[in-house]
Amino acid sequence: MSTDYDPELPPDDTDTGTVIDRREFMGTAAVGAAAFSASVIASSSQATAQTAADGTIPTVDWKTVDPGSRGNDLYAPQSGFNNTDVTWWPGRNVSGLTVGLIQFQANLPMIPGNMGNATTFDFPMLYREMNAENVLDVMATTPVEQFTDACVEAAQWLEMQGVRAIMGNCGFFGHYQIAVQERINTPFFSSSLMMLPMMVRSLPGNKKVGVLTANGPLLREGPAMENCGLSPDDKANRVVVEGCEDDIEFARAMAVQGAYNPVKFEQDVLTGIKRLLAKDPDIGVILLECTELSPHAHAVQRLVNMPVWDYTSLTNWIHAGCARRPFSGHV
Repeated sequence: MSTDYDPELPPDDTDTGTVIDRREFMGTAAVGAAAFSASVIASSSQATAQTAADGTIPTVDWKTVDPGSRGNDLYAPQSGFNNTDVTWWPGRNVSGLTVGLIQFQANLPMIPGNMGNATTFDFPMLYREMNAENVLDVMATTPVEQFTDACVEAAQWLEMQGVRAIMGNCGFFGHYQIAVQERINTPFFSSSLMMLPMMVRSLPGNKKVGVLTANGPLLREGPAMENCGLSPDDKANRVVVEGCEDDIEFARAMAVQGAYNPVKFEQDVLTGIKRLLAKDPDIGVILLECTELSPHAHAVQRLVNMPVWDYTSLTNWIHAGCARRPFSGHV
């Protein structure tokens, strides 16, 4: 490479006080390259030596990291183009993920529309599998200690990755809303049932919320709705529940044997909705409790001609609140 100074090479700008003259830079770049490289190598070696005596940088076990070490700048508009440090903390391995989801180890196909299918959302979802000894413990009306611990561990990992909100993946996670939320520091939306209080309050006193669920008797008798904020009075008088537990294809899917027919499943869903509406003519809105019901929300609305909400509705609302963008337009 030639280091000759070229007097014919024009400067980048006439203001040499603020802009480096390219002629000067070209004339000195090669001369300083070796010294610059040596300084980089030296500083890198020093940093490595400070990190570990044997020259390695060990992997951080996220479980050993103090949750208090997490930064509080999750909502700061940061990028590599800001003239300030971008902060990080040990145990965090990804970024740019607003919502995290606790995922079952369930042998169940998750079609688009299901919370467990990443194509369901227009934003990236961070998933974390929970190691529950018995998936059906989610149905337990009294929290099971091992299931609670597994859920908390998954939630804490999601927290460490910087998510701003955490979702469950089953409406019956409502049984664990209080037990889990008390042990984490990030907003936890365990269940689609958390929309019930708002839906009830949106209606006049003579109207009710219809809930289609994976298991009607268990939802009516268990504490999931109360744990999600619904008052006992509203549960008794403003909510109508119907389950799909006895419908053939729905029961096949819930047996988690690795297969079901979505067309037959949708017919079971619509049959369940018809039973629900037949129970009470005052139903004014529909809530789909189970995440397996969400892919069929459009078919339900086409049948009932009324508002239909589900777990994906809640998740999209949560994401919108955690990732606000400036408005633009004109007056």
